[in-house]
Amino acid sequence: MVLKYVATALMAAMLAAVAAVGATVVEPRSADAAGGVEVRACGGGKIELTAEEKNMLDLHNKTRADRGLSRLCVHPDLQRAARAHSREMIERDYYRHESYNGEKFWRRIERFDYNYRIVGENIHGVPKSYSTSEVFEDWMRSSSHKANILNKGYREVGIGARTGNYKGTSNFTMWTVDFGDR
Repeated sequence: MVLKYVATALMAAMLAAVAAVGATVVEPRSADAAGGVEVRACGGGKIELTAEEKNMLDLHNKTRADRGLSRLCVHPDLQRAARAHSREMIERDYYRHESYNGEKFWRRIERFDYNYRIVGENIHGVPKSYSTSEVFEDWMRSSSHKANILNKGYREVGIGARTGNYKGTSNFTMWTVDFGDR
């Protein structure tokens, strides 16, 4: 009888250990990143970006590296904030840094649990026919957007792209890039 309880307890402990390991290894897939590319997240672990988001990250990091600046890592909280803002702009048919309800972008980022020392944001809305590199080039031609991209204080980033209908134009992409450091 005792052997039966010991065997049952051992089996339960093994199953719990396997479940715990599985929970730490497998990350849920976001619908926004379906079919995406895994990248290393800030502090370790992995995060999945869409191909467009990964391309935008690469453009930021290449430009920063070419100027002797540190590469940006993707922070999960900034990633969620950026994606949510791009999605909201498409769904609510507006284009601005503030949320639809007037919430400032830094408050939105705080709402996504990112506790920052400094923070900044670039947004852009373009027809889907614009390439990711064309969006990036537009930012680099703007002094304020370029300043965010090349700000040596920023170490972490979240990048969100959402395509949908905007002001009667179908296949329109809203971009949000949230920069920060903690």
